[in-house]
Amino acid sequence: MIKITYEPFKEVVIKEYIRFEKIEDLIYIFAQLRAGEAPVSLNWANGLVFVYSPLIPDTDQLMEEFLKGRIYWVNVSYAEMPEYKSIFETREKVQVPIINLSSNPMIGQIMEWLKQQK
Repeated sequence: MIKITYEPFKEVVIKEYIRFEKIEDLIYIFAQLRAGEAPVSLNWANGLVFVYSPLIPDTDQLMEEFLKGRIYWVNVSYAEMPEYKSIFETREKVQVPIINLSSNPMIGQIMEWLKQQK
């Protein structure tokens, strides 16, 4: 029998965040990528639609931080979206999928923190 240990991250360091006043502005950026047939989706949790760029732990120093429970997000872009929808369709009829991450406790805490950053 193997031992299974759950050890959540202790800290998420966000280097930059961008709050869009209108969800359409955030969606527009990703709709353009989607229209170009790039596999793009957005995320949703706790009333916010968002996308983030994690810093990959590809150096010894970042891997050490990672193993200690600290991860880095280079950028988070987000907008308010009170109700979850699996697809957001733009005026141009481009459909952008949205993934519901609300069951992830860490993501929920991050979204609550972002709501405070007006």
